[in-house]
Amino acid sequence: MSLNTDLVSSLTYATMQINRHGATLMLLFGTVGNLLNICILTERSLHENPCSIYLSWSSMFSLAFIWSGFLTRVLQGYSVNWPNENQPMCKIRQYLLNVTWAMGTWCLVGANIDRFLCSHHSVTYRRLSARQTARRFLVGILIFFALLFIEVVYCFEASVPNVPVACYGRNIPCRLFNDWAALSFDIVLPSICLAIFGSLTIRNVRSRVVYPAVNSNSTNSDRLPMRNNDRNLTRMLLVQVLVVLLLDLPFGVYRPYASLTSDLPKSKYRVAVENLSYSVIVLLICVTHSTSFYLYTLTGSVYRVALKRIAFRFFNRIQPRC
Repeated sequence: MSLNTDLVSSLTYATMQINRHGATLMLLFGTVGNLLNICILTERSLHENPCSIYLSWSSMFSLAFIWSGFLTRVLQGYSVNWPNENQPMCKIRQYLLNVTWAMGTWCLVGANIDRFLCSHHSVTYRRLSARQTARRFLVGILIFFALLFIEVVYCFEASVPNVPVACYGRNIPCRLFNDWAALSFDIVLPSICLAIFGSLTIRNVRSRVVYPAVNSNSTNSDRLPMRNNDRNLTRMLLVQVLVVLLLDLPFGVYRPYASLTSDLPKSKYRVAVENLSYSVIVLLICVTHSTSFYLYTLTGSVYRVALKRIAFRFFNRIQPRC
């Protein structure tokens, strides 16, 4: 009995440390990384590329996602749980969490589709890779997800017992709807789209030299930088796609399990194990939305060049003049 109590205490302590330190680290890295992403992707050499619009929107929604979701994890690590116990805060936070997670992921889907269009051999397809297309796609999915997750206002309640986090669905139908909506629109469908268009983009890149649709009066010197930017953005995006596919899937498996077993009697040991598992799985999602800047910097030379330009301008601006 004493051994079991000690084990439960150890698991609870480990969960608290993950929430306290792991979530804090991801919150810090994610905030810095996503802000730098937005600065770089709106930089002059990249902002004309439609893919940059998708990626900058993804960074903005990822930033909102980690702050609406992981600030409460940090507070839980210090035994501060009021955001999950306050009814209005619970509903607002969960609504933002669902919408921003979906948007952050589907912006990557849009970027992947844009890479497919941009690398296609047909001029008709390449012309669809345009800033106007990107804006229409992004506004459309934002309206869709804002309406889809409006159910959170009714379904979610504060201080729900026997679930991984106190702010949760009020009953089994609400929980299952929200879990399957998240599983379908945040994980399964995006993963299928990312896998399909990612493989098609790789096939296009291997089969031909990429020449984006440009005006007939463009010079050859204008085309070369654009082509290099496209190749770098494609490489960066494919690495990000792989990370999303690997790290988001565990959450999609765990949430339906947690909802379906929420009314079952559970021992303290089982609850401690489930809470620890949930904290690790949530941290993996945070990694997905916090590390894009570092992945892009490692895999994209054009991204590193843009970062150096911004850093150079920044340090020149703050350097005191003699």
